[in-house]
Amino acid sequence: MEKLLIVNVPVANLRRKPVDATLEYVHDDLQETQVLFNEVLLYKDENKDWYHVEAIEQQEFTHSNIWQGYPGWVRKKSVKVIDKYPEYDTVVVKNKIARILHSPSETAEVLLTLSIGTRLWIKGKEASNEEYYQVELINRKYGWVKKEDVNIMNKKVSENQIREKIVNTGKLFLGVPYLWGGRSMYIPELQFSVHPKLQSMATGVDCSGLTNLVFRVNNIDIPRDAHEQWMKSEHITSEELKTGDLLFASTEGNIHSINHVMLYMGDERFIEVSETGSFVRLNTLKKKFGIGISKLAQHHFLVDNKKIYCGRVIGTGF
Repeated sequence: MEKLLIVNVPVANLRRKPVDATLEYVHDDLQETQVLFNEVLLYKDENKDWYHVEAIEQQEFTHSNIWQGYPGWVRKKSVKVIDKYPEYDTVVVKNKIARILHSPSETAEVLLTLSIGTRLWIKGKEASNEEYYQVELINRKYGWVKKEDVNIMNKKVSENQIREKIVNTGKLFLGVPYLWGGRSMYIPELQFSVHPKLQSMATGVDCSGLTNLVFRVNNIDIPRDAHEQWMKSEHITSEELKTGDLLFASTEGNIHSINHVMLYMGDERFIEVSETGSFVRLNTLKKKFGIGISKLAQHHFLVDNKKIYCGRVIGTGF
């Protein structure tokens, strides 16, 4: 029988080796990804202080050339063993952060501060009022979250509405720092926390962590990394590009290896975060690549020894 774990802190690092990350915004080859509160992990192995796991809500391919959850090491203090995968009415944090409160009141004690993209379980639709949902936490505890801070995950919306929501969600990340392996909203209090229930850490996003969270907020699960997002997306032409589609760039000198993804905003604009020391920003094709989309097409989307691709997730059955 598979052993499951659940994340019990707002954000936890998943590491290539059981070694803690620094609090610095630097390139860290040992950083794989980040997992959010309530994410379910598949147990693989352990040592004294760490579990080796698969982050089954973050699919990837290139580690072992098979589709699997993202592998890595997580601190034991950041997770809890559970008996089965939870099954409840689910909501997802849609604003930059959501605060889980002890009671449904603005002045109530804050139990947790959670990142955008965090999924929560509603205790029951009867356990709510006009402004708050009651949500089940770990260890059979409960808290309250503002309804305006979350999306109901099974709510049906049109394709045009999804595209608009995708873009609006992307804009929430503008100004968030680049973090190698980052997959969380910037939450300064986590970086400097001394609270015993919280893990001090750097928070932020890399390029594919950004797009993964943007789609997760809008009830679409896409793989964790840019190359796998490209593998799973529908490959489209530049003439077919719509707001909410994705742009991909290959590594220099290898057009078959994707290492960057951008969220298309329409009118040759996109949201991206690209390197350590930078922040999520709105950019244009001409500013980034020196030429607009028509000239890119004339050059077969080859620029600076890289290949640019267009991909679609919305409306493709994800």
